[in-house]
Amino acid sequence: MSAARDHVPGTIPAELTAALRARGATVEHGWREGPRGYLRASSPAGPLFARYSEDAADRPRLMHEAAVRAALGESGPLRAPAVFEQGPGWLVERRIETEPLCGPVAVDAALAALGELAVRDLPASLPTGNPGLQARLARRRRLARRLRLTRSALSVRDLLRARQLLASSPLLPVASHGDFHAGNVLFADGATWIVDWELSGRRPLGYDAMMLWPTLADEADRERLLAGALELVSPRHRDALLDLRYALVVRMTAGLLAADAPLDRDPAAARAWLARLPELRR
Repeated sequence: MSAARDHVPGTIPAELTAALRARGATVEHGWREGPRGYLRASSPAGPLFARYSEDAADRPRLMHEAAVRAALGESGPLRAPAVFEQGPGWLVERRIETEPLCGPVAVDAALAALGELAVRDLPASLPTGNPGLQARLARRRRLARRLRLTRSALSVRDLLRARQLLASSPLLPVASHGDFHAGNVLFADGATWIVDWELSGRRPLGYDAMMLWPTLADEADRERLLAGALELVSPRHRDALLDLRYALVVRMTAGLLAADAPLDRDPAAARAWLARLPELRR
């Protein structure tokens, strides 16, 4: 597995290297995002994906990810790629060869997954190390984001209104993924596979659907998703669902403008959504 080190600078856990070698895996590509590393590999049993982190706070997050995947399984409308092996700070999982998340079949598969998620119980998240330290780091990140946002075109009024709407939604709290965007909703062979469950918890019904809404590339797919989400929450809650849509577009736009990691910022995409905010605000 020496090739893995060639693909990704930094330290790959020795146990992860051994696990990949035992599976006869060949690393095809790897990259790092801060303390986290990712590997795409092939193996005699099929394609693999591996992730690891040098941040101790990520260890319980990865354990939680594996627990949720095990609870969901790989069948039914709500499914997740299996975790084959895990260790302190790393996972080896099935890699899904994805197709574009677009078209009626893909949108309907995502809606079916959301309908199933709303009635499921998920494993509880695990504590992430020193709570005091984590809280201080989170406050610093929030302050840095606010400073970046003060120099942007996103108004404080929109930010405050979005925060209030998310906190006071009348929609029923249900199990929620929490980061349900097109990058985490994989589509293959007519089914969706959901990954990255570290933010799972309980949120208003329709939250995940409205988080997915702005990340779909096609306007017709957005309209289909919105119509399906209205059926999920019931038409009498239409205004509450549209409030969630507005609030989550504001939150996404703030991230595009001022995300912690520069690679997650996209000012051009943010400008496009800023232009649509008056329409969504109404």
